[in-house]
Amino acid sequence: MPIQIITMYCFFDELLKSLNYKDDAQVRLSTAEVMTVALVAAEFFTGNQQAALDFLTSHHYLKPFSKSRFNRRLHALPESLWQFALFVLAQVHERTNTKHLYIVDTFPIPVCRNIRISRCKIYRDKVFRGYCASKKEYFYGLKACVIVTETGQPVELSLVPGSVADITALRNMSVALPAGSTLFGDSGFLDGSFEKDLRQEADIDLIVPRRKNMKEQLEGVIAFVCGRIRKRVETTFSQLTERMARSIHAVTPRGFELKIMLAVLAYNIAG
Repeated sequence: MPIQIITMYCFFDELLKSLNYKDDAQVRLSTAEVMTVALVAAEFFTGNQQAALDFLTSHHYLKPFSKSRFNRRLHALPESLWQFALFVLAQVHERTNTKHLYIVDTFPIPVCRNIRISRCKIYRDKVFRGYCASKKEYFYGLKACVIVTETGQPVELSLVPGSVADITALRNMSVALPAGSTLFGDSGFLDGSFEKDLRQEADIDLIVPRRKNMKEQLEGVIAFVCGRIRKRVETTFSQLTERMARSIHAVTPRGFELKIMLAVLAYNIAG
């Protein structure tokens, strides 16, 4: 644990230095420390930030700091800062991903149990009611569309309402992968025109299994590789879900979405 905590702090400290980000001289907790506490909570305490603060202060990583002040500092950070952190980590993983193979998939993130939908205060719209085909169940909340490397490291993340189709979520992503990359997906990402546009504009091949009634089918070898390589993303999703509490505690949509982003960043750094 100490090595992972120090790694998180060093990463954020160097990241902020590269952006020439400077704290006010009067702050008791630097921005790098605030971001580290948030990631420690996501990695070791299923998002419980009070438990993370108590642990870090009791082990003399930090000076005593109140939860309310920490929350104000955390939510004052721009969302672009977290996105940039994920982008930098993606660049690091691309150095080891020499084959440029990627996988895209989605997984549901319920904001509450179905029986409590009418009392949910974070999201209040039918658009957040989605269906998870793999689990054959409905849920209420968000859908995370994630692009991971061949070894399972997330490089891009997009959060959309639960009812949004997988292919729609992918279309709304930047898909900033290196030219010549191959992106594997399941049948939910089947869209011939989008595949063509992605190949022409970004030189990225989107490989998706065809339906049985379609004339154009994938070649045997490609279909086999597509089926095998896509299994890795399920492992990543399982490990990400373990980092999230069974019920993510949040009182605002931004707080809920921030805890999801923190879980992805923690997985990227701590492994």
